[in-house]
Amino acid sequence: MKIRSTIAVGIAAVAALALTSCTGSGAASGGGSADGEITGTVTFQTWSLKNDKFSPYFENIAKSFEKEHPGTTVKWIDQPADGYEDKILQQAESNELPDVVNLPPEFAQELAKAGQLADLKKDSKIISDYVDGGVAAYTYDGLEGTYAFPWYLGTELNYWNMDLLGKAGLTAPPKTFDETLDAAAKLGKLGIATLSDVPSPKSMQIDISDQGKTFDFVKDGKFVFDTPEAEAIVERYAELYKEGAVSPEALQNAGTANANVDNFNKGSVAWTTAGPNYIDKNLAVNAPTLLPSVKVTGGFGEPPLFVQGISVSKNAKNKAAAIAFAEYVTNDANQIEFMKLAAGFFPGTKKANEDPSAFAGSAQNPEQAEATKFAAAQMDKARVPGAPGSGYVDSMENYAKQQIALAIKGDISAKDALKKAQDYANQNVSK
Repeated sequence: MKIRSTIAVGIAAVAALALTSCTGSGAASGGGSADGEITGTVTFQTWSLKNDKFSPYFENIAKSFEKEHPGTTVKWIDQPADGYEDKILQQAESNELPDVVNLPPEFAQELAKAGQLADLKKDSKIISDYVDGGVAAYTYDGLEGTYAFPWYLGTELNYWNMDLLGKAGLTAPPKTFDETLDAAAKLGKLGIATLSDVPSPKSMQIDISDQGKTFDFVKDGKFVFDTPEAEAIVERYAELYKEGAVSPEALQNAGTANANVDNFNKGSVAWTTAGPNYIDKNLAVNAPTLLPSVKVTGGFGEPPLFVQGISVSKNAKNKAAAIAFAEYVTNDANQIEFMKLAAGFFPGTKKANEDPSAFAGSAQNPEQAEATKFAAAQMDKARVPGAPGSGYVDSMENYAKQQIALAIKGDISAKDALKKAQDYANQNVSK
């Protein structure tokens, strides 16, 4: 079984979703969709979620499920963040995968290819209860079915410095990506930068979707993001750079994590993207004087989605019980309880996202409450950026941004930058 060669794709990105400091407990009733008697032992594995504050939640989940289904026993296992990839590989290759297991989309894809995961579209009657983007993240080209229940999700929003926008006569944030670039041109003529980051293949997928177009990231197993639409965006950024609309830091730090947010926090650029808890957890701490000036709006087009899921082993000895427990862990009530502990994350079911006040807690600043509402509202249209499971990893994205930065400065053409990035990705993808 060839699993090891490709299952590691995206480890750095998905590891950012691991939770480490949560508390509480809670459970709600749940049934089971798979045929068969709900009885016997179920092993349940999470990823870096066991600690003094968080363990009571999972212990209570297990006990509540056992109480609701007499004759069942849930054995909770937690693996540390370091080495989780290797542990999953070992379990899969020795046919010892836990019955119910926490997996990011990339891991789940390779296990599904190897025939190790249950098709929840077939085995569960409630897959339609989960947000579409989360379900799509575990639905793969070339494979029939869906291979995890979306569990905890993240996304990004737009944040605006209204004082700077006001200098160009703007009283409200731009509503589209194209409007943003038009606003940047106006501000650039006044010596004010709007753009705190350079575009990348992943971000351009979002921007092009906002224009109502499709951006094919992969075709016939090859990366194909060097497109006329992508070249047009890079060329527009190059024009805006000449007009002073792109901050120097955006080019200097191309490929550096969180550089755009750090740039925005200086108060010298008008726009950035960041996670839903940016206001309270970052801005209020690192740039509190900017708080009165910052306004949040929803993400453009199909906003990015970051997701962790709950999968079921196809070889689970007590499959009906395993399906029932996976549904139970991810049902509306338990997802809401889980999100109360996980600030900045959102539940994987549609209904649980309808009222973010049920899980988000009290915002320290009014705009944080708005950010939470926007994030919950866009969960169902958010999509995992890039092409999950394609082998497109952070090093490829960083290289692409570096080449695009050169194009924006005028050192190379937009076509050359995207072709170099595309060639680099295709040459270095893990087969």
